[in-house]
Amino acid sequence: MDSESDISTPQGRRRANTDARLREALGALENNPSAAPTVAALARAAGVGRNIIYTHHAAVLTALRELQSRREGATERAATEADHARTALGDAEARIIALATQNAGLLKRAGEAEQRAERLERRNAQLVQELDRIRRPAPIRNGADAPDPSAT
Repeated sequence: MDSESDISTPQGRRRANTDARLREALGALENNPSAAPTVAALARAAGVGRNIIYTHHAAVLTALRELQSRREGATERAATEADHARTALGDAEARIIALATQNAGLLKRAGEAEQRAERLERRNAQLVQELDRIRRPAPIRNGADAPDPSAT
């Protein structure tokens, strides 16, 4: 058994104490998504030098690298999801613009159809008046009232 890993020695107790502080700081980094999981941040949070982590606490360093990998994966997933959301939003905007354009065309055609219908109603009213005028009985003239065709 190594004297540094034996907690009965001052060095072993110091190493165990440092390891406990590093693991506590690692837990704090893991629970704080806005904190960057770096060796420097871990060392600052634990109150130790960075070299101690590299030389004597490989297990904590491995756990820190796993945390970095998980965060990078989460960041990549979030970026991919954001890209998909932007693409879907762009597609939705394009569909809305197409529908608005189509609706504007339909609205214009509806307005033109209403104007045409109004013109046709006016023309129909004119034709009905003319038909009524034509269908009115014509007065029959007496022979005395009628002009003599030979007189001319």
